[in-house]
Amino acid sequence: MEYRYETEQRSYEDYASGRVLLNAQGTTAFPVRLASEIYQQGKAYLAGKGRTGGLMLYDPCCGGAHLLTSIGIRHGGDLSRIIGTDIDQRVLEVARRNLSMVNADGMMQRLAQLRELAQAYDKASHKEAVVSAERLLTLIEQRGHVIEVQCDGYDTVSPTSSSEMLDKLNGKVDFVFTDVPYGDIVQWSEAEDGDNVDPIAKMLGNLVPRLAPISVIAIVADKKQKVEHPAYRRLKKLKVGKRQVVFLELEA
Repeated sequence: MEYRYETEQRSYEDYASGRVLLNAQGTTAFPVRLASEIYQQGKAYLAGKGRTGGLMLYDPCCGGAHLLTSIGIRHGGDLSRIIGTDIDQRVLEVARRNLSMVNADGMMQRLAQLRELAQAYDKASHKEAVVSAERLLTLIEQRGHVIEVQCDGYDTVSPTSSSEMLDKLNGKVDFVFTDVPYGDIVQWSEAEDGDNVDPIAKMLGNLVPRLAPISVIAIVADKKQKVEHPAYRRLKKLKVGKRQVVFLELEA
């Protein structure tokens, strides 16, 4: 894949899972450079349609929300609201704590915690994390506004799963960005067992009422997975190692 936006070689260690941002056991941390590139390509598409600023970003398979949090910190100037959902209740507390760090209050709380650890244990890793948190806090403070963040339990492939929070978002989501389950680390729920409908297709179907008239979806999946649904038109497909990134929009 050709990088159009994240073209400079730089370190993304400040965003490393387990450094400042928290690691949720059993989940994966999405590469920050790739996440930023995908986000910016989706943002450019929306801008071409006249939709700029105040965007609502949603990840229906958020895990520990590392992806959402890194985007919120790096690109929060574009965003008014970030939403994450996941079926795994065990990871949602970590997701909420990570998402709190999108805003200055949450990052300052994390910075205070890291300073206490550095003072108590005098470890190089804690001291390095303090420096990273200070840099991230500076980025957040430069943004100049607070992003509303929410996180809830929800089975994105189940027709019976409900979320009062999501129902209030109907017709409002501008950008869906998700790294769907594949491989042995993260799995879909058991909701798809017993039928022949692909879980990605189910997810896409359930997303339809949430989307704003001008919106974009970016789905990262294994190359073997199908990313399609009759309600959507494919904008483009990118190949990144073993992954594919598929951009979709609603059919007119």
